[in-house]
Parts: sequence; C-alpha cells; structure tokens
Amino acid sequence: MQTQLGQQQLLLNAWRSTPGNLAEHLSQGRWRLYRHLFELSVLLTLAVAGKIPRLIINMAPRHGKSELVSHWFPVWFLDTFPQFRVILTSYEADYAASWGRKVRNTIQAHQEELRVRISSDSSAANRWDTTDGGGMNTAGAAGPITGKGANVLIIDDPHKDREQAESEVYREKIWDWWTGTARERLEPMPWAPHGVAILMMTRWHTDDLASRLIARKVDLVEEAQYALPWYVYKLPALALDNDPLGRAPGEALWPEKYSREALLTTKAEISPYDWEAEYQQSPIMKAGSLFRREYFYPIEVLA
Repeated sequence: MQTQLGQQQLLLNAWRSTPGNLAEHLSQGRWRLYRHLFELSVLLTLAVAGKIPRLIINMAPRHGKSELVSHWFPVWFLDTFPQFRVILTSYEADYAASWGRKVRNTIQAHQEELRVRISSDSSAANRWDTTDGGGMNTAGAAGPITGKGANVLIIDDPHKDREQAESEVYREKIWDWWTGTARERLEPMPWAPHGVAILMMTRWHTDDLASRLIARKVDLVEEAQYALPWYVYKLPALALDNDPLGRAPGEALWPEKYSREALLTTKAEISPYDWEAEYQQSPIMKAGSLFRREYFYPIEVLA
C-alpha cells in the first residue's frame, strides 16, 4: 500500500521533473512541449544536474527557446532549489529585466502549487530574492553585474542585432565581459562545483561569443585537463545531415508553426548571408569579403 501511494505521489508530481513539464502544467497547456523543446528541456535538466555545466543553444529565431530558457527554466530551477541564485543577462538591461519580471510574476501567480516564495522586501523586476535566500538578478551584457553570484548564469543573446555582431570592437567587448565579469559570478552547487553557464544566441558572425567559446584552446597542458567543454545544441530551421532530433535533411524544425514551405519562402526573401546565420545557425563570410566563386573559371591545360 505504501509503495502504491508513493508511486501515485510520484505521478502527481511528475510535472516538476523538467522545466518543460512544469511549463505545460502551469500554463494549462497553452505552452506546449514540442519535440525540439522537449529535448532542450532535458538538456537544461542535465545542466543543472552537473552533467552539462556549459551549454550553448543555437536555434532558429521565434522557435520558443527564450520562453523556455529565460522564463520557465528559472521558475523550475528556483522552485526546485529556492536557496540558489540565477543571473540572466541579455543585450539590453531592460530586455533582461522583462524576463526577471515574468519569472517573478509566474511564481507569485502560482503560489498554491509552487514551493518557492518571493521575499516581500526584495521583489524588483531586475533583482529579487526568495525567502530561502536564493533569487534572480538580471543585467545587460557587456555591463557590470552587481549584487550576488549565480549558481546558474543565463546569457540570452549578447548581441542585439547584426550591426553589433559585425563590430569587432563590440565582439571584443563581449568577450572581455565574459572572461572578466560574467564568468566570475559563477558559484558552485554541491553536485556542480563549477556552477552552470548557458549561452543562447543567434549565430550572427563567425567570430561571435559562441564561436570563441567553442574554439578556445587552453595553452598550458597542465590546465587543459580542467577546461570544461561546451555542449552545443544546434538546431537549424531546415535539418542538415546528422540532425540532433533525427530529422531528415530539409525537414522543418517546428512544422506545427513554421512549415517547410514557409521557411523556404523566408529563405527566398532574404540573403544567403542572413539565412545561414539566423535560420541555419551556420554563419558564413559576407559576400565580397573574400574570393567569390564567379571570379574563377576552368582553363584547359595543354600538354
């Protein structure tokens, strides 16, 4: 009898198991766990468990990644671990604060089901605490991050647009901000001694923050063994070979919302430069910056 009661209780609380399950439950099905978001939800859970302490998410725009990662994921994390802290950053402080407000409001609206509580004396949109000593701070990328540290650090698009991403000065500024400011805020959890860092961004440029993190090598051999690899979850709008979701080449990522035909229309209406970067998450060099195919033509070599 006790085992049956335990199983029933486990089933009743299954909605707490992942950020996506929690989102579907609290939204009463208005937010749905589609295939690509289900996989992402599992990866976020593994990240918090210390299995993937460094996670890069590259996904086509308007495919639900920010709603899951910047809204529902912090709700789930703080409901599970209200004693820990989240810092969320983005290209603009006000945009980052909008997510902090959304997380706070969701927690306050579901107090009958959630275990976490917002402290009454610290509840600003960009900085609020839980009654257990945890909480959430938000800030703009490339700027200072004041206040407490982060057991989970979320970077939601450090580049506002292509203009910023194409600026070498700004890319360098973001890199210096990561190495000198953001990274220093990470704090350990008992099972995740290096904290958790999640970078979610559109791949605007071949030298953007994601590219540098993926490519970075540690020079000293004795230090290399301690470097944490970044796990890359890359989902183009139209599948390529060896797709993480097992899609056939050319299959749409979210066909319930954006059909293959709709995506091909988008592709036809924008430049290859924009399509490959924004939708396929595979930035290429801008046409004209290097040699172009039409500059070359076959010649006949006479013996």
